[in-house]
Amino acid sequence: MRLTNVTSMSAQRILGNNTEDVDRESVRLASGDRIYHAAYDPAGLAISNKLRSRLRSMQQANRNANDSVSMIQVGEGVLSSVHEMGARLKELALQSSNDTMGDSERQMADLEFQNLKIEIKRILGAAKFNGQNLFDELGGKHDFQVGINNDQKADRITYDMKKVLKSADTVGLGNGSIATKGQSHKVLYPIDDMISEVSRARAVLGSMQKRVETVSQGIMIGHENETASESKIRDTEYASSTANLLISKLKQDSTTAWLAQANMESKNIEKLL
Repeated sequence: MRLTNVTSMSAQRILGNNTEDVDRESVRLASGDRIYHAAYDPAGLAISNKLRSRLRSMQQANRNANDSVSMIQVGEGVLSSVHEMGARLKELALQSSNDTMGDSERQMADLEFQNLKIEIKRILGAAKFNGQNLFDELGGKHDFQVGINNDQKADRITYDMKKVLKSADTVGLGNGSIATKGQSHKVLYPIDDMISEVSRARAVLGSMQKRVETVSQGIMIGHENETASESKIRDTEYASSTANLLISKLKQDSTTAWLAQANMESKNIEKLL
């Protein structure tokens, strides 16, 4: 007669499986991760990790876009000040063109005129963002990395100072003066050209800012969609895991009772023998 308790062995094996199921669902509910161990879903974990890497890259690309908007806004703010000074230059030139102004008054007006020209050139040359020149000849090109790859057209927007503002010297009106009526007349058109150039530059920056903001919105929409996809793969489904945990605990309890009964029967047989 065999004394090996096969029933007890089976109960122990099944109890081990049920306990493992209880532990797995408990960890899933506590951690929020469905795939907290690579062995549970290797393919899903690989996809999830790739998506998480993309999501972090997208967050950085969006921060880059926001920083780029800040840089553009600094430039536009400088041009706004230049625009105001240009309007004052035109006002002074018109005033000096009028014969109600005497030579001494024109000299005084020209003093302000020249100082405004110097300030325009200074403010354009000093315009910087995080140490980067925006308008002077040292500015050059700036690439805004707003994508997560290395495609020059798809992932970068280029800010070219020479295309935004032709020349700080031209905007500064060169040697223009309003010390005499004739000089005042002569400088009127250059001032208009200067104001038009600054207005055009502000429009360029405004359109560039709008473009970068649109890109930023697209990045965030993509981030939301990919976050949802990654969540479906990796995150715990609480309703399902809670139900599975309850079922596994019921199985664990019933198997424990079965194992105890099997062991008791084995002991009774041993007593009889």
